[in-house]
Amino acid sequence: MRERYQVIIIGGGPAGIFAALELLKLGIEKILLLEKGKDIASRICPIKNDGHPCRNCSPCSVVCGWGGAGAFSDGKLTLTPEFGGVLAEYRDRGELTRLIEYVDQVYLSYGATPTLYGADEEGVRDIQRRAATADLALIPARIRHLGTERCYDILARMRESLTGGIQIQLQSPVEEILVEKGRVRGVRTAAGQVYEGDYVICGPGREGSGWFSREAARLGLKGVNNPVDIGIRVEVPAVVMEEITEKVYESKLIYYSRSFDDKVRTFCMNPYGEVVIENNQGLVTVNGHSYADKRTE
Repeated sequence: MRERYQVIIIGGGPAGIFAALELLKLGIEKILLLEKGKDIASRICPIKNDGHPCRNCSPCSVVCGWGGAGAFSDGKLTLTPEFGGVLAEYRDRGELTRLIEYVDQVYLSYGATPTLYGADEEGVRDIQRRAATADLALIPARIRHLGTERCYDILARMRESLTGGIQIQLQSPVEEILVEKGRVRGVRTAAGQVYEGDYVICGPGREGSGWFSREAARLGLKGVNNPVDIGIRVEVPAVVMEEITEKVYESKLIYYSRSFDDKVRTFCMNPYGEVVIENNQGLVTVNGHSYADKRTE
């Protein structure tokens, strides 16, 4: 007889992890979390360890596994509803602010650094004034920088706190969401295992977005196009940007081109960090890491 769960969570990134933490607080006992990648301690990239070119590992340990694509990233918590998504279309600003503060407190409880960038209002205003002289608009934000290695520690603590409370299965990619008479009834993994559940939470992340899009189309779920920004990562000596990064860590500068009014912005800065390669099912991209306790020049 198949074991039945109250909730099945697809994806072991921040969405799946926070869903599990909140469900446990509500007293939900039968929870299964399925993640296609490896556990946090086993996520090792050959490029990082032996310097070899990308081997197209499937799945890529940089973007898949416990903690999701952000597990080994710069580790920034952007504590503002002003950018980073379209949540304002679903919740009013006051509630959004409250939820962001709540998530921040959860991270702090698991060991996030108390240092907060962007809190120096006069310093931020000075950057805004100087940016305006170059036709740039700075969007102020409070940012908490965890650091690449501290992200690992926090995610490991979250993993430990969930152990015993929920069932976690790593290296178990979900192939299909099972539906019967218009209601979800479980999932089937790529290995052919079927798990039944009353509810299914999908948090496959960026790497699983293609699979989720196909499943949504198959199930007749409506969707909307969400544009993705194309970025160019530019490396400069850290000291060049230090006057800005020491105050706000990451500057969100907006510029509209004079010819066609195209919107251009800066994003994803990682001061004193390094550029790393990511492989999203054959699409090779780059990301930035920045550590809490060590610096690269």
